[in-house]
Amino acid sequence: MIPERGVSYYGVAYPDRAAGDYAEMVEHGCNAVLLAVSEFDWWFWRKNIIRLIDVAKNHGLKTYVDLWGWGKTLAGEPPSLFLMRSLEGRQRAASGKTYHATCLNHGAFREHLRRSVEELVTETCLDGIFWDEPHYANWHDTDWACTCSICGALYRERYGEDMPLELTPRVIEFREDRAVGFLRELSVYVKDADPAVDVVCCLLPTKSPLIGITDWEKVASIPELDTLATDPYYFHTGMSREEGLAFFRETSVDCMSLAQKHGKLSQLWLMAFRVPEGREGELSEAADIAAELSADSLFAWPYRGGEGSVLASGDPQRVWDTIGAAYRRHAA
Repeated sequence: MIPERGVSYYGVAYPDRAAGDYAEMVEHGCNAVLLAVSEFDWWFWRKNIIRLIDVAKNHGLKTYVDLWGWGKTLAGEPPSLFLMRSLEGRQRAASGKTYHATCLNHGAFREHLRRSVEELVTETCLDGIFWDEPHYANWHDTDWACTCSICGALYRERYGEDMPLELTPRVIEFREDRAVGFLRELSVYVKDADPAVDVVCCLLPTKSPLIGITDWEKVASIPELDTLATDPYYFHTGMSREEGLAFFRETSVDCMSLAQKHGKLSQLWLMAFRVPEGREGELSEAADIAAELSADSLFAWPYRGGEGSVLASGDPQRVWDTIGAAYRRHAA
């Protein structure tokens, strides 16, 4: 069995409309939901976000909130209000180019997150907060970030020299320590506001130094962290079924081993978006792997296979039905 089974959910701001979707999630074997809440959502729809959480819990769903796309340092498609309101504190690449992402060392951004986290925890009845794929900008190529003045000053203070424009072992160490410190600080904000609220961190399934976090154990050892998660998505990589499921298993084992070592729960994610038509069955096979490995939690991104969105799967309904069948099979 898999104790916790959930799905990410967004795009519906009216609680009475969401109630039908929550009921459908329960029918599909879910007992948890992750509400992806953008900065705009929390500013514009705050009263309804609070009610969305209440209604989800009334349906028996453990309810998490994902700071979806905040500062574009946490993952997600939505634009960031913080970036729209200020040109300061943006990440700068080694080439000197400025990225549309906030430097995680920017004091004003950290204060923005602190206030928002405290509001979310104290104004709602959420069960947990989710740090979604924390990363530096442009981690897909070698024009790495961040070399802004803030990072440069912190590097100089630590090492007594200017930050080089090459990704040296010392720069990799610096970037990673700052990223882990950022996550620790966010997690402390949560626990200071309410120790009963769970903290989940989902790490991208790569150890590339470009992303910023190469040593997952540093994250797993954060005292305030409750659950270590990863999302071994692979349909977009061109992997075959055999390669993809092997990748899912290998990455899952890495995550779960570290979680167990540090006394954390483990959470795995199924890629339910842009699933090629005809390959929906691999989601069921991946769920079987998660159950075999005794994962504590299994989520799918997103609800209904991304139907109608830029992330839509080839056959969204079949994706959703496949996940539902797998969840019901692995329910207690």
